[in-house]
Amino acid sequence: MVVKDIIRKALADIEASGKNIPNPMGEIYMLLEHVSGKDKLFLTLNKDFEVNEEEFFELLNKRLNDTPMAYIIGKKHFRDIILKTDERALIPRFCTEELIDIVNGFIKPDDCVLDMCTGTGAIALAIKEENPLIHVACSDVSEDALNLAKENAKLNNLSINFILSDLFENINETYDILISNPPYISSEEYMGLDKDLFKEPKLALVGGDLGYEYYEKIIKQAREKIKRMIFFEIGYDQGNIVKEILEKYKYKDIKIYKDLEGFDRFVSACI
Repeated sequence: MVVKDIIRKALADIEASGKNIPNPMGEIYMLLEHVSGKDKLFLTLNKDFEVNEEEFFELLNKRLNDTPMAYIIGKKHFRDIILKTDERALIPRFCTEELIDIVNGFIKPDDCVLDMCTGTGAIALAIKEENPLIHVACSDVSEDALNLAKENAKLNNLSINFILSDLFENINETYDILISNPPYISSEEYMGLDKDLFKEPKLALVGGDLGYEYYEKIIKQAREKIKRMIFFEIGYDQGNIVKEILEKYKYKDIKIYKDLEGFDRFVSACI
């Protein structure tokens, strides 16, 4: 089937499904690129180009059954790197890229940085790619996620260390900076999430009954292993809560940063 006919049928299938796909044309082109091996410009200019119809609609059906696009095509762009994405780890979000900008403003050339709850390795690998002289390690409680992070390091030709650890349990070295995007959704909030989020690891999403238990655990233990600063991604309504936890454990220079949509999204503090 040619591109223009696939687009026409795909739009009809999406409408008939009743699914809320925010950018249907964008997703159709992503699938077309994946199936055909051609880029969007080529496909736009060559609407009579033949594409494997069976493969395309098999993937579209997965999308209409709530499989996230990043799992279907198996990759996600993050800053200047490309990450392999599958069900072993949470899909990196665009807003997390903003955290890299914040951290970059505080990194020194000889720093040692730890990315805790690394998932795909997105934060650790982006930090290393943009600061090649520093030492970077990443940790996760999930061996599956850590293996995916290792694959992504190899994919991007980046050298970092990997530690299988439940928070600080197996962290034996000290680091100048800790970065963490831990699970921060409450158990109640989790039940109301969009269906496609249920395809992602629950372990990487739910931060206890109230959503912020990992922040307290990390903040309480960090002083033993972190020498200078910690950075967190947080839920949109958790800024003041995390700030209070940091104050409780005597951290200094606490700052809350908003994301591009104007929500509290990141926190930094000095040891």
